[in-house]
Amino acid sequence: MFKDIPIINKDLIIEKAFKRASRIKFREKKIPFEIKIRDKEMARVEVASQVINSMLEKVVKRYPTFEYLEPFYRELIDITVSLDELKHNIGALSWGMKTIQKIKNETIRKMKRTRDIDRLGKLRKEAYGRYISVLKRIEDNMEFLNSAREKLKQLPEVKSCYTIVIAGMPNVGKSTVLHALTGAEPKVQSYPFTTKGINIGYFEYRHNEIQVIDTPGLLDRKFEDRNEMELKAISSLRHLAYLIVFVLDPSETCGYSLEEQLNLLEDVKSMEIPMIVSQNKSDLKYIADIPIKMSAKNKDIESLKREIFKRLDAELYK
Repeated sequence: MFKDIPIINKDLIIEKAFKRASRIKFREKKIPFEIKIRDKEMARVEVASQVINSMLEKVVKRYPTFEYLEPFYRELIDITVSLDELKHNIGALSWGMKTIQKIKNETIRKMKRTRDIDRLGKLRKEAYGRYISVLKRIEDNMEFLNSAREKLKQLPEVKSCYTIVIAGMPNVGKSTVLHALTGAEPKVQSYPFTTKGINIGYFEYRHNEIQVIDTPGLLDRKFEDRNEMELKAISSLRHLAYLIVFVLDPSETCGYSLEEQLNLLEDVKSMEIPMIVSQNKSDLKYIADIPIKMSAKNKDIESLKREIFKRLDAELYK
């Protein structure tokens, strides 16, 4: 989404605009000298403004219309770079484009009216100087957008479809469950405020593509240990997840006590998303009153699949 947004800066724009304008020539020899000079200087002012605005417009137009984005992406953008800041800086480029156009129009009018041939070059240089002043005014905005682009292009590429999010403490076997559900190695996508990224896989159920996401670094420790931005990153998952599969490890070979895991379960329940509570490594130990027992490492996840399919039938065909 954001990878196609070009990187721009003041010096690059000035160099391209004035270089392109300087190449303008008129081969028609029968045109009177005065008209040739006037047309040439007006064309330079016109072309320079076109190049500047074209480069600015490519940035402005390649940003999505944020109001039409999925809430999940809107929240991620806000967490990553601040949506208000992003809109403000894009708006500054739009202002620059309008101002450049206004300067060009004013200069062209003056050039058409003047009878002093020597003044044409001065008017063109004045326009160039004003173009540069505008670009200086929005230089910080361009730098902000360049920086934002680098951050935003790292956002995960998730699909807008039924999504299952896998949660649980580290080492309980979440990635193994994902692999067993989807039958393929998950794609690792970066995600704000987790160095591990998120793992994404897919499977098909009755001609519907189902997206499965494992969230290392997010839904794997108590919310009270999180800072504000991490909590927002977790919150954004609310817009994405139709169902959470919470994985417990009763054997505690994950390195966390069952009590710690159950405390995290209560935190995740507070997200108020439909949930399946399951237990992995049940070949080692299991909790009697949790019916979803599996051993993902041994690809024994049939009880989980049955419950997921039952939820899918209820949700997709209600």
